[in-house]
Amino acid sequence: MSYLKSIGTFVIYVGVFLALITFLPGLPPHVEFDEYSIVLPHVVDAKVGPKIRLRGAQRIYVGEVVGPESFDSYNGELYSGVYGGYIIRLEENRVVPIVKFGKKCDGIWQEHICGRPLGFKFDKKGNLYVMDCYYGLFKVDISTKEYKNLVNITKSIDGKKPMLPNSIDVAENGDLYWTDSNTDFPLYEGFHISLANPSGRLLRYNAANKKNEVLLRDLGFANGVKLSDDESFVIIAETLKSRIMKYHLKGPKSGQFEIFVEGLPGLPDNIHSDGHGGFLITTIISSSPEHPILLHSLIPHPLIRKMLSRLLFLIEMPFELIYHYYPNTNVEKIMHWIGSFPMITEMVIDSMKKSMIIRLDSSGNILEVLSSDETDIVNGISSAYIHNNYLWLGSPWNNHVLRIPLKQAFPDLAVDGGKVSSRVQSEKQLPKAVASNANTERVKRDTGSAATAKPIESKATSKKVATQATHKPSTAPVTPTPTTPISTAAPTTSKPTIAPKTASKAEKPATSGNVKSQENKPQVSKSANAEIKNNAKTDTKLHSPNVKPETNDKTRENTAKTNTKSEKNLKIEPDASAKTQKVNPRK
Repeated sequence: MSYLKSIGTFVIYVGVFLALITFLPGLPPHVEFDEYSIVLPHVVDAKVGPKIRLRGAQRIYVGEVVGPESFDSYNGELYSGVYGGYIIRLEENRVVPIVKFGKKCDGIWQEHICGRPLGFKFDKKGNLYVMDCYYGLFKVDISTKEYKNLVNITKSIDGKKPMLPNSIDVAENGDLYWTDSNTDFPLYEGFHISLANPSGRLLRYNAANKKNEVLLRDLGFANGVKLSDDESFVIIAETLKSRIMKYHLKGPKSGQFEIFVEGLPGLPDNIHSDGHGGFLITTIISSSPEHPILLHSLIPHPLIRKMLSRLLFLIEMPFELIYHYYPNTNVEKIMHWIGSFPMITEMVIDSMKKSMIIRLDSSGNILEVLSSDETDIVNGISSAYIHNNYLWLGSPWNNHVLRIPLKQAFPDLAVDGGKVSSRVQSEKQLPKAVASNANTERVKRDTGSAATAKPIESKATSKKVATQATHKPSTAPVTPTPTTPISTAAPTTSKPTIAPKTASKAEKPATSGNVKSQENKPQVSKSANAEIKNNAKTDTKLHSPNVKPETNDKTRENTAKTNTKSEKNLKIEPDASAKTQKVNPRK
């Protein structure tokens, strides 16, 4: 009896504690938690799939990249964005760093300092537009490595700051359509984003007047965005709601939105063209009526979502206190992991970790669903991009790129040579199996820097996402080898509300002394090839976690000189960077 009494007492105490967490006013996070509904994933029609055509996907650039989230190509060359903050070019024998908007940092646990490029797109002139989720929207000249900041995340757009700029597409007239995944938390607070009310937005940057306009709001983790071939509409992925929204740009429905397709068998991420008027959409993890995603199950229960989010903040508080008085890397990694997207993957069962590629036509009908029975290889896929007769698969966490012959994945798309995704293509082919002893220069990890201070964020915090060493693209040879990738998970959602067509007000950004205002005079950063090489040596090599850094006195001396030079040459656009102070990494 005493045993049962003890259990009963414990349950009562836990219940009281959780009730206090849920209902006590003033506890973080200071966001809303309301009930909303979604259409749960449907069973895939056997006529369209899933078809096991992704079997045998080839791993390349193994250990040379981490988190190649998305792709785009120009003039026959393929580009991606990776952890460590770099936009890279994927060449036959090596990975070439092109540009970085963030600062030097010690590891992925400081990604808000490194910067994290997510979506990017070339225009017809070869200008590259990049969404860095910690620094904003940039326009890059890839030949000179010069860039300028177009959207500063420290400034509000229509009353709210963009906390997570994500994906982008470019119209023929130069207008930019981009998504802000949410307005409450940065990327490293992924679990909190998933629990809070949806606050994502679709925005349009007017190239003529340089202003942003909110087209849709209250989207559930607004993710991939893609214009139709005739630019009569744009589609947007709502990740947590497992659906795609459609916003009309021309015709009698101009300015209106509707559901393009819903009940997708997983969480949709990036969207690319199939080259035939349709779209390729990846689901980063799968879902089904028999195996619903936990986050979907929590959507109708706002009090449980509120309790979980507050509980995570309370768990993190002791680590923040320790870090405040005794800053160290281990505590910083723990803080980064708590509440992050990698934490969500721990809740995903193995059968759901596989990814799918969904092909839609221009009306939103599902044409094909591709999958693989090799879930240890094809998982955590965020992007499916056609380039040079291959289907290239990216991931926000994996330490490699996957590719598969286009004639195997989509035989009907391979008829015209598989060169449908690039604005300007040449006959260049990308990686074959490259000998591992090829003579190429490796980027060495810099060991001369102390822990880099975290910026103080404008809202809730400043910390997280995967606990791996900070990475820098390597120019080492590429060897396609089988390795086991990392599993992935996903984000959040809500009912979209059409935004009134009013010009957004530019607020004065709250920045530290080193961040100047760029109200009327945007500057162009003059970081040329020589600067990129210097910066490449000061940053850490983009590698798998078991690679050890090289260190010696000469390296430290060179690092100090390089950092000084890099500060002078690589001028980030005045408002581009977040405030950085040597304080508790979480606000």
